[in-house]
Amino acid sequence: MSLSKYKAKRSFKSTPEPQGGKAKSSLLHFVVQKHRASHLHYDFRLEMDNVLKSWAVPKGPSMDSKIKRLAMMVEDHPIDYANFEGIIPEGNYGAGAVMVWDNGEYEVESDSKLSKKEQNDILLKELKAGKLKFILHGKKLKGLFALVKAKNKEDNSWFFMKLKDKYESNTDIALQDQSVLSKKTMEEISGNNSINQSAKKKSLPKSKTITSEQKKRSVKKISKTDSTLHELTKDSPNTKFPSFIFPMLTTLVDKPFDHEGWEYELKWDGYRTLAFINNDHVDLKSRNDISFNEKFYSIRKLLSEWNIKAVVDGEIVVLNNEGVPSFGKLQNWKSEADGKLIYYIFDVLWFEGKDLTHLPFTTRRKILENIIPAQDDIKISESFKTKGTEFYSTAKSLGMEGIIAKKSNSLYHPGERTSEWLKIKINKRQEVVIGGYTQNQGSSKSFSALLVGVYRNGKLHYIGKIGTGFTDKMQKEILSQLKKKVSINNPFINEPDVNKPSRFNFNPKASVTWLR
Repeated sequence: MSLSKYKAKRSFKSTPEPQGGKAKSSLLHFVVQKHRASHLHYDFRLEMDNVLKSWAVPKGPSMDSKIKRLAMMVEDHPIDYANFEGIIPEGNYGAGAVMVWDNGEYEVESDSKLSKKEQNDILLKELKAGKLKFILHGKKLKGLFALVKAKNKEDNSWFFMKLKDKYESNTDIALQDQSVLSKKTMEEISGNNSINQSAKKKSLPKSKTITSEQKKRSVKKISKTDSTLHELTKDSPNTKFPSFIFPMLTTLVDKPFDHEGWEYELKWDGYRTLAFINNDHVDLKSRNDISFNEKFYSIRKLLSEWNIKAVVDGEIVVLNNEGVPSFGKLQNWKSEADGKLIYYIFDVLWFEGKDLTHLPFTTRRKILENIIPAQDDIKISESFKTKGTEFYSTAKSLGMEGIIAKKSNSLYHPGERTSEWLKIKINKRQEVVIGGYTQNQGSSKSFSALLVGVYRNGKLHYIGKIGTGFTDKMQKEILSQLKKKVSINNPFINEPDVNKPSRFNFNPKASVTWLR
């Protein structure tokens, strides 16, 4: 197969990645590479047709047959990539640390012994059909697995899953975090770039993944006389601890761009949250000064252990099974049983008596990196100096909501929406108003569809129905709120097409309940 897409994305004068290679064995091989690029993920690669067919798996493999991992198929990689471990320097496609997390031989499931060519032919047919089944003989991954193309999703969306056999386990295999080649951890690979020493100066910001040594020193009192912090904050005015600061807002633009003087972050699909940390007393507040203290109690407790005085700005998210933030899961979050809460912090506005909003963004980031201790559920939202178009493409392949572009020298303007902070959405979202709901005749659901609209010139215009995407639990919770708003009047300026015939139902009969 062609490696043209792979080669077009790379400049081999500045990246140590291999350009080609040929299979030297009569057996098929696979490799799983842990890749800390703009977002930590795993790359699963199967030798096939003399290349490595490749999928990016955001949350990594699982040995539990009940778990399906999203896997985004990417460009073919050369055979020699199976042994690549090191750092891709900043400015190159996929910049970051790469570890050979697992490798070994693999084979198709068959009752008879097949040659490599026979297996290759079967695999290519299964690939075309959208369902691959194979047995891995790795050092970590063993047994029967499958890759199945996802229906009703993008063409490159697949699911990677373990199938039932004697190797199945609910133990988190991602905890085995050492290279099968060098026995190094990601931190050791990131910090020891033997391939390209110049990358030490250009490497990605240090990840907040915690080592055992960091855990011992994760929470400590930060000295107000720390020389680095003193130098960074010396020109900032002295002010009292603020009771509230309205967050700076972003301006929506249509498409990504490549300009000098800009940095890029992932757009997290969560709740914008400011943390007012006054030693052991912490207040979590929304962008509109609503308390999040009770809702996100676990994050508040962790922040209270920092023992500093600071105001930070960030986003609280809940990760889904694929490791991607889920706004729906966040809305329904009640406790740790509902998913893993993470607070991604991207700015610091006030620190130990100093107003930092007048400092450039890059300076505030340096201060932030010096005051955040290592904790599992609180991380710096990493910022990258790279091409916006490439960063956007990577975010899209990982299923993220979008990206944020910030001018490196931008100041923090509380409550303002400026052209110095921009957001580029991948999945654009329209806010709508619920004006009523329907109940189909004979349906056992709490409701059949929500009737929604948007305001134009002060009038509510009906735009359609939303009837899918709700679990039974969600429907019951939504209905309990809707019943408080029941009205005898139609709130829409136009009449909703509630009982409009369709090809599936020529004579629909649905009752309507209007809402205020």
